[in-house]
Amino acid sequence: MASPTPTPVTAPPSPADTVPAARLAALEERLGALEDRAELTALVDRFVHGLDDPGPLTAAWYRTLLTERVRLNLPNGTHTGIDGLPEFLAAPKALFAGNQHYATNCAVTVDGDRATAHANLHAVHIPLDDSAPLFTGGAHYDVRAERTPEGWRIAELTVRVLWTAQGARG
Repeated sequence: MASPTPTPVTAPPSPADTVPAARLAALEERLGALEDRAELTALVDRFVHGLDDPGPLTAAWYRTLLTERVRLNLPNGTHTGIDGLPEFLAAPKALFAGNQHYATNCAVTVDGDRATAHANLHAVHIPLDDSAPLFTGGAHYDVRAERTPEGWRIAELTVRVLWTAQGARG
């Protein structure tokens, strides 16, 4: 009795073989758009987390988020560039025992290598004096970002304060 002829083993078809080129290109474009939005939202989140970090942040850390010529328009003033930025952002932190910022509803629009992001912000500032009330506020973040060789970076951030209040400690 003769042994059966073995069936050749073939690799399964790759997506490029089964998905039309135009569909594959459209999927790659959509994936790129999702990646951009995720990276830009993460930039805003990381900036906000930095506001709450109790330690001093370095210029090297800010360079992972911001362009060299970044412009920050904040309630405590305006600053351009990364040089001197750690000191500029440390000054308001020194006024409080701690802070907690929440950025939500980040809406991102990408146009090539430029993007904008808009987010809502809620902040709680804990005074150094234990008997003083908490200082809270709500604001809008308006962000302009640029794609750099290192990835997305914030080129300008403007904070528009909408309301403030003082309240009892819980």
